[in-house]
Amino acid sequence: IFLQVSTQLCNLWVCQLVSSHRNPPFKFVMGAMKLFCFVLAATSGMVSSTTVVQLRGSNAHNLWKGTGAMQPTVVARTLSKVEGEWRSQALQFVECNSESNHGDCGAVAGTFQKSCATVVNAVVSASSGDRATVHEYMGVVCDEPQLSGWKQSRCQNFAQAMLDTMTANDYENREHLNINGFCTSYWKNMSTAEGARVAQEHELQAKRLEAEKALKAKRAQAAAEAAAADAARKRVKEEADARRKAAEARLQEKKKRLQAEVARRAAEQKQKAAERIAALKASTELKAAKKAAAEKKARERSEAARKAAEAQAAEADAKLKEAEKQTQETREKVLEAEAAKAVIRGARPAKASSGAHAPTHAKTASPVPNKASGDLKIATTNTMRTSPKKTVATGKQAF
Repeated sequence: IFLQVSTQLCNLWVCQLVSSHRNPPFKFVMGAMKLFCFVLAATSGMVSSTTVVQLRGSNAHNLWKGTGAMQPTVVARTLSKVEGEWRSQALQFVECNSESNHGDCGAVAGTFQKSCATVVNAVVSASSGDRATVHEYMGVVCDEPQLSGWKQSRCQNFAQAMLDTMTANDYENREHLNINGFCTSYWKNMSTAEGARVAQEHELQAKRLEAEKALKAKRAQAAAEAAAADAARKRVKEEADARRKAAEARLQEKKKRLQAEVARRAAEQKQKAAERIAALKASTELKAAKKAAAEKKARERSEAARKAAEAQAAEADAKLKEAEKQTQETREKVLEAEAAKAVIRGARPAKASSGAHAPTHAKTASPVPNKASGDLKIATTNTMRTSPKKTVATGKQAF
């Protein structure tokens, strides 16, 4: 699965690398693809030496047909891990040799030799022994941010050493390159460099310890001098504090006398103010009592007026009801008169043959309705006279 994913990720990086060249040669494209994928597989431990040998010299089109893509960042991250392991092995080798009763230190060197040979063999096989392809590809990988600092320097040294070992003949590089000699030489240089670095670090550590010791002594002397200065300042401060406390005591005494005088005057003013407040309160209470009495009388008068108005209103209502009763009676009389008048009018055709007697009968019947009409006018007049009284009593105006 890892090999499938790795091969599927190869072409993307190759496309990015090729896109930086306007017209890249076919050999460069195929070499870059094979080199990247072989290095990744070899450093990851997923491809054995037998597989590398079987793939050596194979056709790039048939080998990577249908594969995907991968960026050089992944290879740089893998090489970073490998370089960390190589450095750890070199440190173990240096420490082993520095011990007086050390055993066999060659086991660590043998582990590096095997790993180094696998990486170099994979690079040479993947590039088909093309020195220019190795130079181009390793330059890209060593510039990745994952190989910063000493790891970038170590990557560049490894690439340069491998280029120095390779020749311009691709076949010689593939078939007769002295990989074991290269790894032995590189291990010697790397372990020597690590030993020098460790010795330099020990020297720097010793100097740092000596500097820290001198700094501690200097700080101790400075602390003693500071303590003496502090003691002198403390004596001066104590004397100044004693003088200040004496002055403060005198000032406090004077302040107490002034406070007592101020308190006495404040008490006198407070008493006078209390007397004024008491007098003002008594005057206010007297005014409030008078005002309450006046308001009470006003309420009593208002209540009496309200009751009188209610009595007048009740009387007006009674008179209004009486007037309405009279009006109703008058209406009934008018209706009776009109009924009688209608009867009389109905009797006139029956007596039409009698001649001169008819006008006399009509005049005789007419007083009844006239009397009813007069009663109606009297009732209406009484109603008009009684209505204003109710209006006055209820405080409303009649229209």
